[in-house]
Amino acid sequence: MNKYLLASITIIALWATSCSSHSDEMADYMSWSCNNQSPDNIKFDYNLDEISKLYIEVNDKGGDITLICNNYDKLEPLGWDGSDTYNCDWGVFTIEGQQVNCHFPQYTSAKEASAIITISPKNGKNAVKTILYVKRTFGDLVPDPGPGTEEVADKYKFQLVQSYFTPFMNDNFSVPAIFDNISYQINDYLDRYHGSGCPEFTQHYDSIVWCADGLPNTVRIYERQNTANSTEEHFTSHWSTHFFKGNQIKNYLKGYRDGKVVYSTSLTTNLHKRDFLCYDWINGSIAIANPGHTRVYCMLDSIYEYNAEDVQEMNGTRYAQIYVNPKSTVSNENSPAYMQKGLSRLMSDNAGQPQSIAGKVDSFKCLPTEGVEAIKFWENTTTRILLLHKLPDDDSPEKYYLHIEPK
Repeated sequence: MNKYLLASITIIALWATSCSSHSDEMADYMSWSCNNQSPDNIKFDYNLDEISKLYIEVNDKGGDITLICNNYDKLEPLGWDGSDTYNCDWGVFTIEGQQVNCHFPQYTSAKEASAIITISPKNGKNAVKTILYVKRTFGDLVPDPGPGTEEVADKYKFQLVQSYFTPFMNDNFSVPAIFDNISYQINDYLDRYHGSGCPEFTQHYDSIVWCADGLPNTVRIYERQNTANSTEEHFTSHWSTHFFKGNQIKNYLKGYRDGKVVYSTSLTTNLHKRDFLCYDWINGSIAIANPGHTRVYCMLDSIYEYNAEDVQEMNGTRYAQIYVNPKSTVSNENSPAYMQKGLSRLMSDNAGQPQSIAGKVDSFKCLPTEGVEAIKFWENTTTRILLLHKLPDDDSPEKYYLHIEPK
């Protein structure tokens, strides 16, 4: 079974010492040991770098492993709802004091799944954390090339890895949601990362392409162009994106040679529910001064790009706003209609059809007092959303944006 080895010798050495006792009380890092009750089905590695990193790989048979933090007595909850348990169907992770109890039921309804979970101590130091990388492979641990592809030598195989994610406003969430920034990388068949140059596995292909189910674009991660006098290669080992919709994103890396796919691998990214998109009204941050914004782009869906303003507060009520970024190919005259269509598409994908707006505007507490008109209204159990039309004035042009408040 492949491991998440970034530097084999270093990680093996660290893992060998990780199950011993440490006296690093309240250090600026988290020290870990483990009790692996299912060593035939679960592989574990531990890498202490700037941030502690734990790696678990589990086959379809599942099992149990307990992760023990040696230098902090209590850990923060893992559940998006503030509970001690995070359940993603194929894995259940529960905080119990200084332990993370990981249970993996026997599971066969997917080909491969992964999760990235942030673990933090209850000490008030947000900089101290551990990143837990979990990967489940169901059935054959070697990626199935898929129909119409050929068998290739191991040294030319590659893997798609979800390496990290950055929550909106850099909040301390353990799992990603829609609008969070998610990073990927391509590893070789031994799960090794090559940060520079063109690794050996690329030499079997004319190009390697990243794509996903239900998304219109593709991105070339690797490309080789041959001319009469030279060969030019371009390789991207690590990249990041946001997603605008979906609970699960099925990603693929496909290796092309002579115009056909000769090898492919896949990875499912799970996007988890918050109050609305990336917003969590209880556990999320508030911009006290100098609010910023986050450019929200999807490399696989470039029709629209959004701008999510930091959460602010007015008279004890939090609120947020989302805009569509202008596009150079859209004229100033057509820009308002383009913005309205982009926001309506975002809401259709994440909140369904708009609801009756009658009597709803008065329930919002942080709306501008003039210069805007409410066009559409949506709500869920925790959140109200208005599509607002900002009228042009001397300082800014006409535009549309979403105004979002908790109930």
